[in-house]
Amino acid sequence: MKKRTSYLLSIITMIFWGTAFPFSKYIIDKSINPVVFLALRMSFALLFCIGYILFTKQARKWFLMFKRNFWHLLIIGIMLYASSYIIQYFGVSYTTAINQTIISNTTTFFVVVLNFVLYRHKPTKIFVFSMIIGFLGVLLIMLNDNLQISSETIVGDLLTLLAFFFWSLYIVFNRKISIKESPQFVTLSVFIWVCFLLVPLSFGFGMVEEIKLLNFLDWSVIAYLGLICSGAATLFYTIALSNEDIPSENLALIGFLIPVVGIFTSILLLEGENLNWRIVVGCILVLISVFIIESKNSRNSDKN
Repeated sequence: MKKRTSYLLSIITMIFWGTAFPFSKYIIDKSINPVVFLALRMSFALLFCIGYILFTKQARKWFLMFKRNFWHLLIIGIMLYASSYIIQYFGVSYTTAINQTIISNTTTFFVVVLNFVLYRHKPTKIFVFSMIIGFLGVLLIMLNDNLQISSETIVGDLLTLLAFFFWSLYIVFNRKISIKESPQFVTLSVFIWVCFLLVPLSFGFGMVEEIKLLNFLDWSVIAYLGLICSGAATLFYTIALSNEDIPSENLALIGFLIPVVGIFTSILLLEGENLNWRIVVGCILVLISVFIIESKNSRNSDKN
């Protein structure tokens, strides 16, 4: 696969994931239990992946891959993917959608550190420079008008930070298996394990009663989050991660686009989420950081 295709898939993924934060906040604020919400969302994602595999007639090939990588898939599916989302959804109850979109970009730094610790992969100077610019943009957005971090959201912010540490582990270990196996098969397998954990667990949190309270708009939002933001977007990202010619931290850096999309979507959809000069300047810095690294990657692709 061409590098440019992988980067494009990654960018599309980040746009979808950016919209996921305000939509998730909308559902959580209706007092639905996070575990029930996540089980419903992941069930839609699983249906998407099953439909894709059946449509492309690859069920047998998937099953053989699933058996070969049973324990690896179980770990990244339950311990990393599911855990990161559970913590994230509990965290969003104590913070804003904008804060979560911003903090999600710590994924880039976690991935860089994990790749260095686990695989001794040293980032390039241009990558570090881009990461610093992006970090400054994210930091500026996190501060209040007095340039201090708000204590009102600290619990939710810390939970979100923990959630995206687990997500970074997922990226690192998902890449290892996605390089040697079909990304479509890996994505389906992850969602099978996630639903294997969450669906039975959700009944202990009042799944039946919670479902009765959902209206058509609620179901539409959950379906969008499951089919598009989880199913399609995760598949796109897994395909991008399978490209051996692109370091995983480069793809993680594109995650700086998430707050740009998430902030403006939150302002449009949610009450109490407002735009100010810090958010505007921060988003500009984030876009500059992505532009620098993407420009360098495009030049390298042209040379190749």
